[in-house]
Amino acid sequence: MQGLTYLSIYGVMAALFSSPANARQAWGWFGLMAVFVLINGFARWFAHDFDYGDTTANITQNMRANLGKKLRTMPLEVLGSYKTGDLNASLSSSVDESVMMLGMISGMFIEIVLTPAVVISGMFFIDWRMALLLMIIMPLSIPLYRRKRKSGIHEKTEIAHANSALESDIIEYIQGLPVLRTTNQTGKNANRLYRGIINVRDLQRSSIWGNIINMVMADMLILFALVVIAISGSIWVGNGTMSIAAIAALLVIVSRLMEPLSLFLAITSVLDLMNAGFARVKAVMKTPPLEVVRPQSRAQRFEIVFKNVEFTYHGQTEKALNKCTIKIPGQAMTAIVGPSGSGKTTITRLMMRYADPQSGSIMIGGTDIRQISQKELESYFAVVFQDVYLFDESIIENIRMAKSGATDEQVIQAAKAACCHEFINRLPDGYHTAVGDIGGSLSGGERQRISIARAILKDAPIVILDEPTAALDTESEVAVQKAIDTLVKDKTVIVIAHRLSTIAGADQIFVIDNGELIETGTHTSLLENHGSKYYALWQAQLNGKKWNIG
Repeated sequence: MQGLTYLSIYGVMAALFSSPANARQAWGWFGLMAVFVLINGFARWFAHDFDYGDTTANITQNMRANLGKKLRTMPLEVLGSYKTGDLNASLSSSVDESVMMLGMISGMFIEIVLTPAVVISGMFFIDWRMALLLMIIMPLSIPLYRRKRKSGIHEKTEIAHANSALESDIIEYIQGLPVLRTTNQTGKNANRLYRGIINVRDLQRSSIWGNIINMVMADMLILFALVVIAISGSIWVGNGTMSIAAIAALLVIVSRLMEPLSLFLAITSVLDLMNAGFARVKAVMKTPPLEVVRPQSRAQRFEIVFKNVEFTYHGQTEKALNKCTIKIPGQAMTAIVGPSGSGKTTITRLMMRYADPQSGSIMIGGTDIRQISQKELESYFAVVFQDVYLFDESIIENIRMAKSGATDEQVIQAAKAACCHEFINRLPDGYHTAVGDIGGSLSGGERQRISIARAILKDAPIVILDEPTAALDTESEVAVQKAIDTLVKDKTVIVIAHRLSTIAGADQIFVIDNGELIETGTHTSLLENHGSKYYALWQAQLNGKKWNIG
């Protein structure tokens, strides 16, 4: 319809430049143009129903829902390799950038392709020489478009990565601001954040210069087209082979055709932004989940066996575990000790299928964990970490996360068992008190006991305790230890410990060093060997207690 509207300009010009001017015919052409414009308006309205309807909102919602599903199945090793800012960008701005402008851009693209095609086709019936001239001039915009896209994709990808890195740095800066203030690193001395800001500025500055150059080149193309048509038309009018009406109409038509082309070339950066955003979304979506080997099975018992397990973290060369073979009995307490970085946490991560080992096997109750679905495997474990993460929700909802269908009474019973019922009742809104960001309104001991209440409510057959009392004062440690005693009854318990005095009563102790099991035994039997690694660790801790400022 737009192309036919432009072609109608020739009819108007021909009627006005005739001798004498034919006003009635001109008004007829104006009426036809009005019909084309009206149809064009209706077509545009219905073509953009995705804007005023809920299509765009549904697409973005579905993309975020699919990304959420992917995050739930993504191997934790891969998830941990992302910076927080990268995932934030993928779930928020990248989704919007991929979808929100799609309708407008696709409409403009159709317009600059289809409208000239209609005009050139109609121009053959007016003057074939001008039609051929347009066929030669219009494709000159293609190299300009390709140049713009080639440079733009690289620029926008770099800017997207820089913005993601900057977002991560900002989050880290805000979370670490109390520490930064104590070390006088809050201003330009916060070097990484400052470098990130400067990097984004430099990339944006480079992108702006590139856009200006492309816009100037697009304007030059329009002027070139108008000059060529004006000169050619003047020559043909001069020798009597073209009418003044035709050249006048053509100059108006070409100027109108070039306007959307110039605008499209100017905003191709939006395409590059969409491309970069969608690339980040695809990078997350294409991450394969850990494969569940057929036939699927379920564990009936809960002893855990590692057999010749070797594991190296992604991007590292040194093995975190090297031919590790251990057996953790069911319904007993097993402690894992060793120097920092020896592989203790890696063992607990792998049994929860943080990632698959490069070789060897891990079995629960005689079943290879690769045959157990992720949801089933997660139901086997309750974990109490040293660093507790609480969500900015009420206390009752933080505990209920362990079992979404639990009643208020069941939550309160778990809280009582975890020795946190009394301090919760002292809070302004009791169980409905919001704990703040990361549980910041509570003390370390209080957060730890809520974490234990969560684990008690889950009632999983395997309990992992990752040094839960290491950072607590004596009073809090006593309360937390009492709560742990309730948690571990009749469970398969794995304790990662640095303070050896806390695991003296364990049924067995594994001593790990450099990713290998070097000693096994009870606290008493290991201390009998004065040349053992465990004996050296024990003596080091005893000597540490005697340390004082001289």
